[in-house]
Formats: sequence, structure tokens, C-alpha cells
Amino acid sequence: MSRELRALLLDFDGTVAETERYGHRVAYNQAFAEMKLDWRWDEELYGSLLSVTGGKERLRHYLEHYRPELLDNVVSSGLVEKIHEAKVRHFARLAATIPLRPGVLRLVREARAASAAIAITTTASELGVRALLVQHQELPTMVDLIAGSEAVERKKPAPDVYIWALDRLGLAAGNCVAIEDSNAGFRAALAAGLTTLVTVSDYTAEDDFAGASAVVSNLGEVNAPACSLSGPKPPNGIVDLAFLQALLNSAGESDTGRGYRPCVRQACSSE
Repeated sequence: MSRELRALLLDFDGTVAETERYGHRVAYNQAFAEMKLDWRWDEELYGSLLSVTGGKERLRHYLEHYRPELLDNVVSSGLVEKIHEAKVRHFARLAATIPLRPGVLRLVREARAASAAIAITTTASELGVRALLVQHQELPTMVDLIAGSEAVERKKPAPDVYIWALDRLGLAAGNCVAIEDSNAGFRAALAAGLTTLVTVSDYTAEDDFAGASAVVSNLGEVNAPACSLSGPKPPNGIVDLAFLQALLNSAGESDTGRGYRPCVRQACSSE
């Protein structure tokens, strides 16, 4: 049975832009320096920390596993909250310099022209999301809803942020498609009953996306088509509304995504 596509629910970090490597990690290190801490998160360490969603949660995880001797003093002094506040501020300054991933602006424009709603559903702060969106003058006006870390208590992979967004939009999951880049986000969308397209990012190519409607390297541009990694292939390597509508129509009818294998990065040269 055909179900009308009425909204796109986009994750932010790694989906809208490669914010983890070039934004959040750098902002954490700037916050550590500001607080005169001798901590530094290199790219490999930060990649391992991304298994924990939520900034303050990630800081506590780091302390528990890498600096346990500091845990009690840091937590009791409120330093975790102070570091995170500084990190959010530094990220907001960096965000406008981080380019959107291929196809994001094109797809958002297409959705807006078709009167489909656009929501950003993320564990990131709303401040950081807005700081990145302003790099394109029309982009903030095309986003109907930002469901950030302030919206719900439980972070992904809990489905709460998606359920909250659907409620605010007044839409059923069956009329929406989620776009995610990580296993935690994918599981959150799936738990909310959403048809989900995965666009793997720098840090998530090795994640498990079994059960995704389709897995691609990115959303694709006319002169830079996306690689199809699992499930239906977008025509000409371009993820558009027609392709997302087809995924929605076929949701539950096949086992797409179950044969997913990690992306071979050199084969996905469209980014």
C-alpha cells in the first residue's frame, strides 16, 4: 500500500555534515585547553568514544575508562558540565566552517518544494545545529523543527527524540523517512518505526546497519553520484524524494540492508 512521504527526519552529526571529526573533536580539545587540562582526543580515540551518545555522557565514559583516578573529583566539582558548556561554545564558532555533506542541500530544497517537512533529530545541541545551518542563507528557513539534545532526556539509541519530533510534527512514522549515519541513530529510528536510509560517514563505515532500507555513501550530487552499499540503488546515484518514497512504499516487504558490508572507502570516491 502506498504511503505518502510527508517528512524527512535527518540526523545531524555525520549526516548533515562531517561534524564529528572537524567540529566536535576539535571543540572538545579547545575546551580542555581552556580548562587547562592535559587531555587530548586524537582521531582514533574520538572514534572509539563515539559509541557513547551525548556529550556529557561521553566525557564521563572517558573519565571512567581512561582517567578513573580523576572521576570522583571531576564529577563532584561540576567540571563535566563546565567542559561541555565550553565545548558547545567552541563548536558553535567552528560549525559555520564545516561544509554540508553531498546532496543534503539539494534534497532539502526538493523536499521544501514538494511541501514535505524537514526535521533535524539529533543528540547535538540546538545551538550547534543552528550555527551550522546559517552557512546557507535559506537553509534555516527550510527546516521546520530541530529536535536537539535539550528535547528529551534519553539519547539515541533510545527512540525518544524521533517520537518527540513526530509528535511535534503531528505525523505518523509511516509517512516519514529517517536519514542516519550511525548504528545508534539507526537503531533509534528503527525503534520509532521509521523507514531509514543510512548514509555512512567517516566514523561509521564499520557500523552494523542490518535491516536498513538502504545504505549509501552519501546522498549524491549530479556530478558526484553516491555509492550504493546495500539495498535498492538510487537512480544515477542520486537520493531524491522519488527514491525515498519508493523505500517508504516497500518498507517491511524485503530484508534490505541485511547483506550490508562495511564501505570500501576507496571505492566510494564521490565525497
